[in-house]
Amino acid sequence: MEQTNQVKWPEILSLAALNVALVISWIAYHEYQPVVLENFNFTELSSFLVVAKAFVLVIIPPLAGLTADYFLKKNGKFFVVFTVGIGATAMIFMIVASIIGAGPANEMRVFLPYMILLWLISMNLFISPAYSMIEAFAPAKQLPVVVGFLFLVTELIYALEPVVVALVRFFGDTLTFIVGGVLISVSGYFFHKICSSKVINYRKDAVSNVQKPVGISTYVAIIGVGFILGAGKAVLVEYYPEYIALNFPDHEGLGAYFSLGLLAFAAIMAFALSKKVVQMGLQRVIVISFVLLAVGSICIMATSNLYFTLFAGVIVASGFALINLVGIPFAIANLSAKHITYGVGIFIGASELLAGIFEVALH
Repeated sequence: MEQTNQVKWPEILSLAALNVALVISWIAYHEYQPVVLENFNFTELSSFLVVAKAFVLVIIPPLAGLTADYFLKKNGKFFVVFTVGIGATAMIFMIVASIIGAGPANEMRVFLPYMILLWLISMNLFISPAYSMIEAFAPAKQLPVVVGFLFLVTELIYALEPVVVALVRFFGDTLTFIVGGVLISVSGYFFHKICSSKVINYRKDAVSNVQKPVGISTYVAIIGVGFILGAGKAVLVEYYPEYIALNFPDHEGLGAYFSLGLLAFAAIMAFALSKKVVQMGLQRVIVISFVLLAVGSICIMATSNLYFTLFAGVIVASGFALINLVGIPFAIANLSAKHITYGVGIFIGASELLAGIFEVALH
């Protein structure tokens, strides 16, 4: 099998660009979904869509990964699911923009909830195929560095959410959905164009070699690591702002901004430590990150002091940074090439479980 001996930065940069488009699209969705539902008299569907989103984020990545692995094994085509997901997402963006532009009196309004649900599904079709490709972009020992860079880019965009929201409001709902469709389609096209031949050749070579057996215990371990990552995300993004608002009402707005700041801190810390993590080993870092997440979460709930609560958030963010570095590399290192996209999909789905439960419970 052809070995990946150096980091392929053009491919990684194209994946980072796709990540940026995804993050902007999610921010736009969260900003305009309540507005669109209210304007089109679908507010009664708000709770359903929160539950549907949580379900889709957990279930679709493994299914997409399983399907991608099937197409690779059957006819050597790995990008089918990725291409369908990108194309469907861009098309649905444009359809939603058309419905919004036509106004609530338009007969097409009845299709709006279905389009939102299909958009949630299509947005998650290409996640696991895209992330499973990073094994073809860098040597196994350098994967934490690659993931650290992707995490840095992704979380910094999330941390800049107020700026993105301001731009989204400036564009307005119709133009925002048009821009979202363009961003997804253009970034997806360039990612496919830059990566397709290298990834397909690499994966075909990998699949044709002798495969190591993968037992249930491996998938349980991958789910466990994904769950740890998801716990960190749930605490920082969902629980932490609500906890500060409830327990420190004089500083109600501080939680959301500090949460964004912690995401930026985690991203910078992860990238700065990515080379060190390579030397430490994946399993050791997983244990350290779990301890940091557990200690930080317990400290958040155990104190009534605002400053100690903020410091506890830093501890959680540190654990979140480390587990992000090693999560996907751990999954890839323990999977066979025949099922690697499925395994990465399971990891991604597991990482969304707890955040989805928190979002549904706090809605």
